[in-house]
This record gives sequence, structure tokens and C-alpha cells, in this order.
Amino acid sequence: MRTAATATGEPAQGLPDASAPRRIIVVADDYEFLDTVQVGSKAVTYECVIPRTREDFVALSEPPPSAVVVDLDARCVDPIEILYILGALSLDTKVVLLAGRDPRALANAKSVGATVSLDIAGTLPPPLSMNALLGLLASHAQTEVSISSEELRTALREQQFLVHYQPIVARKASAWPVRTMEALVRWQHPKHGLMYPGQFLGAVRSARLSTALTDFVMTEAIQQVGVWTAQGRDVGVAVNLEPRLIRDLEFAERLMRLLRQYDVEPRRFALEVIESATARDRELLADAMARVRSHGIGLSLDDFGTGNVSLMELHRLPFTELKIHRSLIREVTTSDKAATIVHGIIELAHRLSMRVCAEGVETADTFAFLQAADCDAMQGTFIAKPASVGSIGDFER
Repeated sequence: MRTAATATGEPAQGLPDASAPRRIIVVADDYEFLDTVQVGSKAVTYECVIPRTREDFVALSEPPPSAVVVDLDARCVDPIEILYILGALSLDTKVVLLAGRDPRALANAKSVGATVSLDIAGTLPPPLSMNALLGLLASHAQTEVSISSEELRTALREQQFLVHYQPIVARKASAWPVRTMEALVRWQHPKHGLMYPGQFLGAVRSARLSTALTDFVMTEAIQQVGVWTAQGRDVGVAVNLEPRLIRDLEFAERLMRLLRQYDVEPRRFALEVIESATARDRELLADAMARVRSHGIGLSLDDFGTGNVSLMELHRLPFTELKIHRSLIREVTTSDKAATIVHGIIELAHRLSMRVCAEGVETADTFAFLQAADCDAMQGTFIAKPASVGSIGDFER
């Protein structure tokens, strides 16, 4: 699955703090690509990987690499899929695109990178030159935003973080009213303007402030649902949660206290949890999730199709909903295989008494396909982009 080649020695000129170890992950599909890497500097440890699942990147994400280079001509992996996985993991790292033969592929990769809030440092032509790569990274290092732990604590204390919402429509007879809003955190930085999760979540984790930020998002989202309920709007909210946070013994009680404080029914709140990296993690999470679920709170398995949950174990986890990853959804109208897989996931989920939500619905054709496939809920830019509360506009009650 993974090969590694290293070159260590004197720090490269122009790289700040270059005495620290630097890891660059080169995403490629075979050993031949590694032979094309021209090592002109010895200030880098690089690895050539064939990452087929989220688990592969989880194994590489501690500590976060300085950069991930994605070869857009990779054959044994889908480069666009890799970008979506990187976006879902919210790694604090630069992404460099190795331009392929098709300019349309490069344009599509840049668009996807922007959609999932990746920090795209730039593009390079093949073959990959480490001198050119380090030069590109050094130029960004001179202007990139450096986030300290104290700055994050100040942001939390002064309420610089805010929440945007993306509508999720759900089938109701022949109509598709908005029934849930996914809460997405943003940072209105006093100097750098509006920042997206990919720009600060890595620093949040490093500062061990994930619990504090999650509590902030939950509080804001639940309070907003209380406002919508008072206005007579039948809408709930979903909040993303890192799997390890749900193990906090006080998490369920804090959540229930918030729901009571803002007079919000538990059925109007759902947690979206990404697939855990290992079977051991799933065992540890099972009891904690069951406690949360016992209160009537929804549990959604986010990004299904990119992680490590086996079909044999799926029934053991107390999820009420599967969210199909956008990488599958974007191909349902052009790939028979993707369409067959999505049909199979929907049928399986329904047999397990679970709802299905499709992420990344971007076209009318995709919407029509999913409607015919008996999908329960959908979200994506075709329906609505994430926006602040004041910009969402009216929606069906």
C-alpha cells in the first residue's frame, strides 16, 4: 500500500524553521512515479503512497505533512477522490497539484479543492522536482497565516467564530422541503477576514481546543433551532463531530442540557460522525453512541463510502442515517458502476431501517436520479450553498 523514500541533510535555503523534520506525501499509483522524483535538495522526507481509503491518510496525518502532492495523471487511484478525502480530514497542510495532460482535469481539481476548503498552494508540471516544490512551499510560508493557541482562545472568548448553514431537503410525498440545516463553522478573523475550516481546524486540534469549538457550534446551532421552532418552522440541525469527542463522558449531558435550555426536542438535533479509522475505535464508540442515541438524538454516518466500515459491522453501530460521499454522487449520471453502488447503498440502508442522505448534489440530473432511486434526503450546491442565517432566505415550513 505504501512505499517511502527519504532524503535528509542540511536545511534548504528559504524554508522557515527548516531544521524541523518535513514530510511531503506524494500521491501516486505506482513505483514508476517515484523514479521520476528529482531530489535536488536534501531538506525533505518524502513518501510515495497509494492511498485508497480515508484510513490510509489517517495513518499519515500525525504529524500533519508539510504538503500533499496529488498527481492528476494517477491511474490506480482517483485524484479527485483523494482531494475529497483530504477535505473531509481537514488536515493543516498544503496541497500541490501535479498538472496532468488534460487541462480540464486541472480545472476540475481546483474547483473541487475550493469546494472542500483545501489549501491549494499551486500547481507544478511533471516530472516532480523537489527544488521547485520546496520553492513553491517557501513562497507560501512567507505569507501564510500563523495561528497560535492564544489566538484561538481569544477567538473563542470574543466569539469570532460563527456558524453557516447548508439546507438539506427531505422527501415528503412528492415534495422536497427543507427539514435540516447542516451547521458549518467559520472564523471571522479580525485581520485575515473570513476563514474556512481547512485553514484553522488543524491548529484547533494541535491546541487541544476541539471540544471547546464543538461546544460552541452545538450551542449556536441549538439556539438557532430554538428560534426557528418559535417561528413555527419545522427544521432541525446537524453538527459534525470528531469520533473521539463523543467518548467524553460528559458530552451527552452537556448536549441534553443545551437542548433543554433552548427548548429544542432531541429529534431536531443530529450528530454527523465520520467513519472511524480502526475497528478498535468503533468498539470504543459503540457504547458512547448508544447513550447519545437513547435520548432520541439522530446519528448520521458521514461520508459513507470512503472509510473503513464493513457491511458486516454496519448493523452493530447505532446510526439512524447514512450520508453517501460526494465522490460517488457526482458520478451517478456518468458511471454505471457508481449508479449501481448508490442504488445498493440505498437499498441496504433501508433494509437496516436507516435513512439515506446524498452529499454533493450539484446538478438537476443528479437530483432526478436520486429521487428515482428512493433517496431520502439531499444536500449540495444545486439545492443551496452554505450561508449565514441572515442570507439563507425563506424555506418551506
